[in-house]
Amino acid sequence: MNYEKLKNYQETIAQLECLDNILWWELRTDCPKSAIDYLSNLITKTELQIFELKSSSEYQIYLDNFLNSEEVKNYNYEIISYYQQFRKKIILNRKVPKDFYEQYAALKTVCNTFWTKAREENDYNIYKPYLEQMIAMTKTYYNYMYPDMDLYDAMLDTYENGMTSDVIDKLFDDLKRELIPLIKNLKVKEANKNYERQYTRSELITCAEYLLNYIGFDLNRGTLGIYPHGFTEKMNKDDIRIAFKQGTNPIDFVSTIIHEGGHGIFEQQIRSDLATIQNSCIENCYALHESQSRFYENILGRNINFWYPIYEDIKKLLSLDLTLEEFVAELNNAKPSLIRTEADELTYCLHIIVRYEIERELFSETITCEDLPRVWNEKMVKYLGVKVPNDSLGVMQDVHWSEGSFGYFPSYLLGSIYDGMFAEALERDLGPIDELLRTNQIKEITKYLGDKIHQYGGAYLSKEVIERVCGKDISVAPLIAYFKRKYMNN
Repeated sequence: MNYEKLKNYQETIAQLECLDNILWWELRTDCPKSAIDYLSNLITKTELQIFELKSSSEYQIYLDNFLNSEEVKNYNYEIISYYQQFRKKIILNRKVPKDFYEQYAALKTVCNTFWTKAREENDYNIYKPYLEQMIAMTKTYYNYMYPDMDLYDAMLDTYENGMTSDVIDKLFDDLKRELIPLIKNLKVKEANKNYERQYTRSELITCAEYLLNYIGFDLNRGTLGIYPHGFTEKMNKDDIRIAFKQGTNPIDFVSTIIHEGGHGIFEQQIRSDLATIQNSCIENCYALHESQSRFYENILGRNINFWYPIYEDIKKLLSLDLTLEEFVAELNNAKPSLIRTEADELTYCLHIIVRYEIERELFSETITCEDLPRVWNEKMVKYLGVKVPNDSLGVMQDVHWSEGSFGYFPSYLLGSIYDGMFAEALERDLGPIDELLRTNQIKEITKYLGDKIHQYGGAYLSKEVIERVCGKDISVAPLIAYFKRKYMNN
């Protein structure tokens, strides 16, 4: 009885989360410019309703009654874990004043709109005042919830529960020590731009559907859209949407589709009894989610054996005049570059470290928004040797800060670190990845990841998943070994 009351209440939250995600999808992909303000207001109102439901005394009573009842013994650990996490979240939510949250939610949509405009016009000053407000309100938001905790650690805990900046500092320092010399000694190859061309929306969607089906994404439970920045959105367990950029670079395109497909597969393979509990993507272990998208994109998708069974079809779909070997060479052409989302798997690590260090400095008040473009440009030169020509290609290239997602960037690199460990475990259990891919057994890999990781959704912390799957603590050693094997003598 306690569980039924809680489940019914949670279903109302899940339905509103679904509506909110649909509104965000429309705002990002298909909304006419004249409708942006109206849709933004709808998003704000919907998110306020969700916040009120998630912070109500009634909800806390339902959670407490269920978790403290004898009835709880009838349910599996994973379901109980989800509701324990919700209880932790409601205690935090109830510390945030309603009127403040309403202003904060409204600012997110406004700031995102002005980030888009500033990026299009290459004018940081359009964006800066809204970013300053976003940083100030984000500080206030986390101080309400975590008054006695280091501010940046509180943000990290939101996205990767249990992770602290001390742990990340050590992991990232170990990576910098090994990767900066490796990147400096790369034999940089000029990109072959002859393969770039204008693609129609229809051409890209046809190819995307082919690739997604190949890796095991269920297209009956998903759809595609166009946006300047690749992303995956869960509306509900049977509606996972993937967006990608309509660009001219087929290498960037296939990497984005495989990456977002990894996110989508994770959501589709969550056990039904867990997948129906919430309609946002799992919230407490984002690095684990990023590990799965980057596993598909890098460990699998940059491996030549991934392409042996399908390259002739992809070549036709994208009108490529490249041999398989030339195509894969472009996929693995590691060299310092400007844009994070277009970076190769090796130099990408330093793109994340740049953002992590800037976030730490922003929230320790070592730097201000006035300093951001200069500091960004200096770090890009220091770590990657890349000069930034303008702010649209520099400090404004990512959407995250405009939406208040401070503390999220480390998730990407933590995900890559996890991947080195997951690859070792997979080969221990199934055999060489090269052989599995070459013999068209990629869906066996998808099934393995589903059985070991995906089915549990967010029931376990990333650290717990790594211990369960790999039998050891988090370590950068497997990822460093992977990079050295691949790029030491490139």
